Amino acid sequence: MAQRALQLTALTLLALASIPGSATNLSAQKPACAPLDSMAPWALVNRAWSRDTTGPRSNEALRLRLLALVKRDQAMRADFGTRVTDTTYLRELTALDSTLEKEARAILDSVGLPTRRMVGTDGSDAFMLIVQHNWSLQPRVLALAKREPPGQIAAEKLAMLEDRVLVHDGKPQRFGTQWNTGSDGVFHFAPNADMAGLAERRSRAGLPPMEQYMCMLEEAGMRLDRASFPGKRAH
Repeated sequence: MAQRALQLTALTLLALASIPGSATNLSAQKPACAPLDSMAPWALVNRAWSRDTTGPRSNEALRLRLLALVKRDQAMRADFGTRVTDTTYLRELTALDSTLEKEARAILDSVGLPTRRMVGTDGSDAFMLIVQHNWSLQPRVLALAKREPPGQIAAEKLAMLEDRVLVHDGKPQRFGTQWNTGSDGVFHFAPNADMAGLAERRSRAGLPPMEQYMCMLEEAGMRLDRASFPGKRAH
């Protein structure tokens, strides 16, 4: 189960970048990242969530539907980091997101927020990943998720969603998950509140340390302006 948790974290990395903004031209970086530490506190949080993949769930049909939807979502994003300046690709991606947004909204309207008890951990994660790509759903889903008892929505997904809503509203993020980019495809770290407490918040939410996180983003093909992260220099 630990391996699945770590793979899931890597899978969701490309859900974290926002498109609007300006950027400077930096060369692409593809470093060799250190292996993920499966016994680190953040990984244990992630593992505790993911080990419930075979637990009871009340809507198996919806779970399977969500897994199919997120497969379409992720297939289109396989080369996101290297295609972010391709206008044709971005139009196709926007069209797909619009289609998935309608399906996700219909699910919310008919059965409410897909939680662990309803669709299992993988079904809930799938729904939350689709929401990450559709602003119109995010404030509503964030409010619903915060009303759920702990353990019904992954802490990792909730942290990402909270950051997205904050950044969209022009406020500092809390978990360091959001990077903004412009037409040249270079990603800048969005302002973050309380940098001194960032590492602890990330660990509690099941997110890897920022240095490893940035390396994974670069390994996935994203060009980061490391100088935009406080205390880091471009290299």
